[in-house]
Amino acid sequence: MKKLKSTHLLITVLTYFLSANLALANLDTNSTNPPKREHFDTFNSFYQSLPLLSMPIDIKNMPSGKYIDSQFFNFDGDDYRYYDNPEDKTNRYFTLKDLKAIGRFEIDDIKFVVFHFNFDSEGEGFVDDISLINAFDKNGQYLDELILSGTTGHEDHIFSYFASIDQALFHVQLDAHYELGYIREVKDDNYHYTKSTNLTYQFHDKQFWLQENPINCQTKNLKNYLNKIEQQQFADIADVAIFNDYINCFPVSENLITYKKIAQYLQQSHNHFLSNAEFKKFKERIKIITED
Repeated sequence: MKKLKSTHLLITVLTYFLSANLALANLDTNSTNPPKREHFDTFNSFYQSLPLLSMPIDIKNMPSGKYIDSQFFNFDGDDYRYYDNPEDKTNRYFTLKDLKAIGRFEIDDIKFVVFHFNFDSEGEGFVDDISLINAFDKNGQYLDELILSGTTGHEDHIFSYFASIDQALFHVQLDAHYELGYIREVKDDNYHYTKSTNLTYQFHDKQFWLQENPINCQTKNLKNYLNKIEQQQFADIADVAIFNDYINCFPVSENLITYKKIAQYLQQSHNHFLSNAEFKKFKERIKIITED
């Protein structure tokens, strides 16, 4: 990782890593050996072994869970079993650490499992103290995932997630800290910027989608949206999250020039905080605008 330009961000990052290291040190004060992990041959035996979580679910108050191997763990569209080998870190940016299965619950025929894990980073950012939910169909086939809590980031940003689950709604509060010296040209390379936004997801059509609420287009102004982004010279998490509202209120075909200017900033934004489904939809819309 490049040398951090901001003392403030450096302290923040060190705080996160120190907290993580203390937590890991407390896992077994009498031994340096990794905890013994359970293996399950079938999804059903794995699923039924987990405690049943009742609604509402507060991610801050969860069972301690149990250590497991990564047989039924899915994250970020990749096969992270490749990273699940602490003894061999050769040619890896991350090593999966301390994977736990916390609990389970069902909504209709969908089975949900909450996992908790850390990654040891080799310098390509950090993924720390993560609670993640995996969704499976009734036969145990993996469908989708959503980060519920924890911290991710790199030298130019830190994202902190805090979630709760109430019936079929997944509420995620996202706090972002940006180091603008890495994002844009500024005179003061210690300049930082914070932003928070709230995202509510529903699970349908086999994926996590943002809840669709009625939009009062009378309160929306596309030019003001562009002006705000241009003034700060980058698109923050709230700008990304609200993009769909403007698309629904102002047709791209009638406002193409304005949308092209907006898309220049959105393309370069940190938008990976969105669920897989919303991320793909976001990317497709930006592609249509920029290639039109």
